[in-house]
Amino acid sequence: MTKELKEKYHMLGVLEKNFDYAVSAVKNGTKREIILKNLTSDVRKMDLELSNNLLDDLFQSNGGEFKYENRVGYMYSIAYLIVALFCGILSFFSFFKSSYQLSLKMQLGVIIGFLSFSYLFIKTILLTLRGKHRDG
Repeated sequence: MTKELKEKYHMLGVLEKNFDYAVSAVKNGTKREIILKNLTSDVRKMDLELSNNLLDDLFQSNGGEFKYENRVGYMYSIAYLIVALFCGILSFFSFFKSSYQLSLKMQLGVIIGFLSFSYLFIKTILLTLRGKHRDG
């Protein structure tokens, strides 16, 4: 697929060194904004629209996701899930085991924590899976 893309963008006027840079940067997991900045710099002098199209095509041929961009989204999702599970287990034991009784305020706090972190987990994992959560 890369050979076909290389021919296509060579016909559009993209220099071979610029194309090779873009391919290696995508494979190395460089952030999209940095690749665009480097391609449109005074040294490489590529057009922004052509650079965007090139990166979109490379993005699709690379499996639909830049290598490391969603890493933080997955980490936050896992952290939210762990806290939500901890709150859920704590609330389960406080309701059904007499030896783990918590005060009413504590039970309410644990339930609110469980609901809040469950919501954060679902929101973050959905954004991450859609590719909307990017490293900053």
